[in-house]
Amino acid sequence: MENQFICQYCGKDTSNVEYDYLSGYNHLGCALEAEMKSDGFDHCIMCGVETPYKRSTHIDMRIGYIEGAGQLCSKCYNRGSNHNHLAIPEWIVENYPNDQELGAKVRELYWANKNL
Repeated sequence: MENQFICQYCGKDTSNVEYDYLSGYNHLGCALEAEMKSDGFDHCIMCGVETPYKRSTHIDMRIGYIEGAGQLCSKCYNRGSNHNHLAIPEWIVENYPNDQELGAKVRELYWANKNL
């Protein structure tokens, strides 16, 4: 049987590489490098639609890019009034399963950051 733990990009064995550093059976670094070389278009982090910006386009030359999150399409970017967006850490959503409690926590964070 052929060894399946071979990186398709560099051809090296990946059987002893930690799971966090793999993309399938490929080295994560190799997969990311190949993706960047392909210079495809970014996709919206909210809805997944392809945006008009290539991955190699600097973020200062884009509209709708949120540092720390990624690229938004024009439709998702324009949903926020005055283009203000609020990112909520995943742990908050997971630790506040009740919608009313979650909404209260989000509003609390909003006002805490608004008054900075």
